[in-house]
Amino acid sequence: MLVNNTHFVLIKKWTIYLFSFNILTASMLLIAIYTEIINGNTISGKSMPLPILFFWLFIYFKILFTPEILYGIPILNKKILKFGSISEENNESSFSINDNWIIDDNKTKSNNPDLKLQEKINSNIVSYIQEVDKLSYNNQIFRNPKTSISDVALKLCVPTSHMVYLFKYHSKISFHEYRTQSRIKDSINLIENDYLKLNTLESLAYKTGFASYNPFYIAFKKVTDLSPQDYLKSKNNLIYT
Repeated sequence: MLVNNTHFVLIKKWTIYLFSFNILTASMLLIAIYTEIINGNTISGKSMPLPILFFWLFIYFKILFTPEILYGIPILNKKILKFGSISEENNESSFSINDNWIIDDNKTKSNNPDLKLQEKINSNIVSYIQEVDKLSYNNQIFRNPKTSISDVALKLCVPTSHMVYLFKYHSKISFHEYRTQSRIKDSINLIENDYLKLNTLESLAYKTGFASYNPFYIAFKKVTDLSPQDYLKSKNNLIYT
């Protein structure tokens, strides 16, 4: 599904790309013929071969540097995010699975769509988890206050139903709670890197994706058992002791 969707997008872009170049080339040829008619020359369209040549040379070199359009899925698959069995690289990744995730799915699935999804993505669960954590902690996707579960699925090039399934059966917390925790972890990381030396707590709240300071304060206290001010005091006490 991942490869097919990405390949579809690639072909769609190339179709638009080549179509636009053909329209441009045809327009240049018509202009050349029109110019020849105006000047009383023999109609041949030969006055524009050099610009057209440059256009097609550009396309040629573009194809050379993006061979997946010629060779298809085998080449493309090397360039896109690959899910499936865990590779040695994934095992050595610094993004370990946190305590919120459940690898073994023991929940009973009463509806048929979930059972079908289980068959499709069961072998990809660990990869999904690692990539979601990367988006959260490395790419800070939740700094955008509008980030939804559909946005996460779009970033990973997978159907939204896969992410819904992941949080329904393989997470101890909901997507909303995961997003909130990620934002608080992001804020703590910024605090540890002296973000507040030049910025306010309100600015920190907006920076990490909260709509205002009040929900940031509530979430911070819920996740850390401390208010942002108390956390700063405890941090400063550690520095001076």
